[in-house]
Amino acid sequence: MVQAMRILVTGGSGAVGRYVVDELLQAGHTVGVLDLVRPRGFDTAYHGADVLDLAAVTRAMTGYEAVVHVAGIPHPLNDPPKRVFDVNVNGTFNVLEAAAQSGIRTVVMTSSESTLGFAFATQPMTPLQVPVDESHPTQPQDPYGLSKVVCEQICRSYSARHGMLTVCLRAPWIWLPEDAHRPFYRTLVAEYDKWHKNLWAWIDARDCARAHRLAVELAPVPEHAAMFVTAADNWTGQPSRELVQRFYPSGMAVGQGLHGPQSLISHALASARLGYQPRYAVKDTLG
Repeated sequence: MVQAMRILVTGGSGAVGRYVVDELLQAGHTVGVLDLVRPRGFDTAYHGADVLDLAAVTRAMTGYEAVVHVAGIPHPLNDPPKRVFDVNVNGTFNVLEAAAQSGIRTVVMTSSESTLGFAFATQPMTPLQVPVDESHPTQPQDPYGLSKVVCEQICRSYSARHGMLTVCLRAPWIWLPEDAHRPFYRTLVAEYDKWHKNLWAWIDARDCARAHRLAVELAPVPEHAAMFVTAADNWTGQPSRELVQRFYPSGMAVGQGLHGPQSLISHALASARLGYQPRYAVKDTLG
């Protein structure tokens, strides 16, 4: 049985952060939320602070044993490039620096498959092989993917300097199992041919939240890890080999074990290190 911890969640009032908070509370942990907006529906301590304010973030960490860092700008489409980079990178630096000053030894960060560079590439990119795993180079062309690569390096550096455990979870498109979002997701499924750059990779917010819990519950050993967490299948429901043959007809190695609608991004490392297994398929999220 995992011992209950006191965990601070940055961005805990946000779209994904709410699921992380709920998952941690359901597992018996004591949770505090650091956010610009007060969380709704949770009996948690609230720290109204901006991750760009190092002093405020440091004060908020008093009394906590671990941090789950979800706060940040989630994609590069609605904000100027400089703001995307500044908020994500400087916010992550502040969280890690505050954690180190506070003696916290575990930090889990929401990273992204955008570190690979495919999703928001403006120049053509082709994966070297599928399923993609953590051995694949990170080559982002956009400010969001670049920010996440830098954030991962910040985590690595703090692990090396302070003996912290830092885990960066590279999630693809996080789908929210909520009525307001389902029409859009159904459109994605119907128009899958427009989304080959994303490799049709996704994860249900509940699976993503569970991956964060599993990561923060690891023993706080002095190391850094980055790993993909995904659904088991692509969101189209179509055989992945056929998708690859149609949209990437040359220049990509296809693994022998790729079968059915299996995700083109592998979560095998998260399974091995965290015991993570996705529970939700597209039909579950769409309701």
